[in-house]
Amino acid sequence: MDPFCTTEIIFATKLEAEELLLSIQAKDLVLLLSKSAAARWNLEEYVSSLATRFDSCIWIKTIPANPTQKDILQTLQLIGDTAVDTIIAIGGGSAIDLAKAVSAFYDPKKNSSYTMEDITTGIKNKSYSGGPFIDILALPSTAGTGSEMTQWATIWDEDKHGKFSIDAPELKPKLALIVPELTMTLSPLLTLSTGLDALSHAVEAYWSKHTTPIVQEIAYRAIELVLVNLKYVLASPLEYSFRENMCRASVLAGIAFSKTRTTACHSISYPMTQLYNIPHGIAVALTLNAVASLNRGHFAHDDELFSLFERFGGLSKWIDSVSKGIISLRLESFEIEEDDIRVIADHAFTGGRMDNNPVNLNRDDVQLILHTIQK
Repeated sequence: MDPFCTTEIIFATKLEAEELLLSIQAKDLVLLLSKSAAARWNLEEYVSSLATRFDSCIWIKTIPANPTQKDILQTLQLIGDTAVDTIIAIGGGSAIDLAKAVSAFYDPKKNSSYTMEDITTGIKNKSYSGGPFIDILALPSTAGTGSEMTQWATIWDEDKHGKFSIDAPELKPKLALIVPELTMTLSPLLTLSTGLDALSHAVEAYWSKHTTPIVQEIAYRAIELVLVNLKYVLASPLEYSFRENMCRASVLAGIAFSKTRTTACHSISYPMTQLYNIPHGIAVALTLNAVASLNRGHFAHDDELFSLFERFGGLSKWIDSVSKGIISLRLESFEIEEDDIRVIADHAFTGGRMDNNPVNLNRDDVQLILHTIQK
């Protein structure tokens, strides 16, 4: 049996979340929270409370934007031989992904002696520490990545040769603590990027080869929430109800794609992010309309999905409207030229993503998709 969702999901205020985390049954913690985020959310004093409440609390203060094997190695070395039974990850998807990597590789006898080769080989072969995974409590500070609901972590190759995935059912966070207040500090670009990421998760779950009727129902509601609320939250970033609705969309999208994984849009996005530094959610959304057009007619209940977009004049028009004044979702905005398109197409085929798309795409198809969003 594969339980539909094993993560406990709690929506809370910031104060309620702080009180809940102080009450958990744990002894030795690792806290993944960047120093800048702690200052931004006035959590420095709270971290001291955690250190007093539990037997030990190791605070990892540096969280990379896109964690690599090197970041995993350095974090494990900071933990060393300290006993750990719980990881609290507060931040964006990268913080939660790093927490999953630490949980997978944590071994007090090996943490200080791991090498880059050990970590890389372990990721590739899915041969992690071999011991029990550490429980993860995730408090996402963005509304979009869905990492608080999934069993995998995205790890970017230190040598920029590709993207890895750490993947095990035990890595699903035990608790997803959703605090809309934290998302109020996001910049317009990050609000847009993570919102578009949530949209892409839901859309790709809807048409995935592994979708189900229940997944489609959940994804449909997530899509509806993003289409209605993202523009409002960008216009009124301190309006709590809009932030909460985007958090709801993110959680629902996370549940949906945790059952299906993503498809062509994500697969094409990876080299855009890794090689050209295009923010992940933006990179995914760049191809969403073009891939949707190719997929139409090749998955169940497609008319119901496209009717959602048609209310807003179509998906392309909605994307252009919501991103207006923030960023242009065209490749030329990121100085992507013809030679770059060929490079992206060469690296656009990630197993378990591209082959999960309802329509099989080849390299020429990817280049054509990229040309349609050049200007």
